[in-house]
Amino acid sequence: MSSKTEQLVKKLLNETKSGDIDWEVCETPRSLDQDTEQSVPLFLKSEYKGKYIGVYDLRTKHFYDEHEFYWSESIGLCIVDDRDRVVWEANEYFPALLDLFNIAREKAAGLDDILNDLI
Repeated sequence: MSSKTEQLVKKLLNETKSGDIDWEVCETPRSLDQDTEQSVPLFLKSEYKGKYIGVYDLRTKHFYDEHEFYWSESIGLCIVDDRDRVVWEANEYFPALLDLFNIAREKAAGLDDILNDLI
């Protein structure tokens, strides 16, 4: 992952932790999972500095042969335009990207509010 991408992920992670960025569950942009050997079961989106950022669970089908395959799982990051077209994406492994996805998912689910109500 490039150093600029790492910087972006770390900045998004810090601002998500501090509550400055909100995430919501959205429809997956078509180019990420339609007509591909991929599935995106969860796509989270936020607006950051005038850009729409997506972080998502990416599952990719890999074939052993014609009929046998397995699925791998990774986390992706993308920038989408106002028509939900992916204009940039990265899905190389980077521990902070997994942290960002997990925290964004907690924020989108309202986990803090649920736990605060229980206490």
